[in-house]
Amino acid sequence: MKTDCSACSSLCCVALHFDRGTDFALDKPAGVACPNLDPQKFSCAIHDDLAKAGFTGCIKFDCLGAGQHTVQGVFGGTDWRTHPELLPEMMEVFRLLRRLHQSLEILKYLELMPLGDEQLHLVNMLKAGFTEPEDGWTLSTLTALETDGAFDLYYTALPAFQSLFDDPKALAALRAAT
Repeated sequence: MKTDCSACSSLCCVALHFDRGTDFALDKPAGVACPNLDPQKFSCAIHDDLAKAGFTGCIKFDCLGAGQHTVQGVFGGTDWRTHPELLPEMMEVFRLLRRLHQSLEILKYLELMPLGDEQLHLVNMLKAGFTEPEDGWTLSTLTALETDGAFDLYYTALPAFQSLFDDPKALAALRAAT
């Protein structure tokens, strides 16, 4: 779940929307490539000057590996420029994989904290619900996570861990482990 932009096709630069403000210098709808995306490569033409150009949101963003997982894992290295007809499906897979990766990242951090037996059981149950199918993720299997309630169960379960974030010893254990 570590981001590798070189294995992606700049999905974040096309799939995400930007709202003009403190993090982005312009409005950009989802599904439209950022005007700063180099037309010959899958890279940002102003990457070295993002902050100065008003794009601190790009600096802060981390897809947690959902981009390369979408491009390499689900679409076998196919990119949206060569196959623009795939862009809507790639955007949806990217959206769902971002949700999945964010959920797994939080569960990973929870495992580093001193959990009670019930909390540990809950983490393991949630992780089991997010297990990648043997044949890999597809739009259909990712959509099933959403429609079958795996994400809802995850969000419903999170309050069971709130006491850990109020416990200085638990927070110290997390800081020591990361």
